[in-house]
Amino acid sequence: MNYSISLVLFLCIVLDGVKSEHLNTRTHVRKTRRFHAGTSFNSHKITGSYKSSNDVAISEIYDPLLGVWNIIGSMAEEREAHAATILKSGKSSAGSMVTPRAYHTVTLLNSGKVLVTGGRTFNSIILPSCEIYDPDMDTWSLTGNMTVERTRHTAILLNSGKVLVTSDDSRSEVYDPITGKWNSLASMGPIPCYNSVGTLLSSGKVLLSGGMQLSKYSTSSEVYDPITNEWNPVGNLTIGRRFHSSILLNSGQVLVSGGVGDADYLSSCEIYNPLTGKWNSTSDMTESRSSHTTTLLSSGKILATGGYGGAGFLDSSEIYDPSAGTWTRSGKLAIARSYHTATVLISGKILIAGGET
Repeated sequence: MNYSISLVLFLCIVLDGVKSEHLNTRTHVRKTRRFHAGTSFNSHKITGSYKSSNDVAISEIYDPLLGVWNIIGSMAEEREAHAATILKSGKSSAGSMVTPRAYHTVTLLNSGKVLVTGGRTFNSIILPSCEIYDPDMDTWSLTGNMTVERTRHTAILLNSGKVLVTSDDSRSEVYDPITGKWNSLASMGPIPCYNSVGTLLSSGKVLLSGGMQLSKYSTSSEVYDPITNEWNPVGNLTIGRRFHSSILLNSGQVLVSGGVGDADYLSSCEIYNPLTGKWNSTSDMTESRSSHTTTLLSSGKILATGGYGGAGFLDSSEIYDPSAGTWTRSGKLAIARSYHTATVLISGKILIAGGET
């Protein structure tokens, strides 16, 4: 299955979370990748791979202590739009899934096992099936199917250890790793919303914001309460948006930044207060950006990197100070990019990998 894409990035950049004005080129990723996933766990290593018009089965691992990428062998099948993760044991996922799939989600469970949900096959069949990877046995096995087929959906690990999945049709469900079964939840808002962004709140509830409704940029927000298993509407965003970023601040509030709206690419930002259920505007970013990343630094400030704006792909980064409510420019990336990943390393530095330019 071929996808028409522009040049795909293969350069990795590390940003010092303390002296954020300097971005340093480190080591090249051995294979290009797009729409990949990067996650840091106890091993503090990251893996990933991709498939595009030049299909690749190779996986690789980044060691932040050495600052190098190493190929760790080939996957059983070439893949595109899949996800890879490092397990708590420090091993890398191996073996073949029961069903080849793309645009699925991957969630590390509290047990150390990995849950894969939904996605679609290479002949565009959308899947309800789910699988569990056991790193001790190095095996994949089927678990309970979701109640509906899903692709390009969202999966969030709840504080209970269960997994919440939402997608574009107002239907959501929760997976229980103990029983291996899914339970449907009450419907979300009356109008289906897609491309919403989810954030786990300090309370254990989940906030969904923005997206598209009836071909319009949505201002709606909803909160899922795992205790009552219900969705409840909360205050609307001040501006409808999609392809935005949402991140939990140390204060327990949520910062939403950028995206695309009626006014084209957005620089506007707003703060959600879970105590009042309302949104309030905060300072705009220094430039408009969508499909960017936001990362919580050890200082409590927020780093925004890259993305896509009115001038095209962005090589800029900026820092948000929650105490002052202001954004300031930071160093430039070596290469403009969007759809990349940003991962906090144990050193406090940030690894920027992949993307599109």
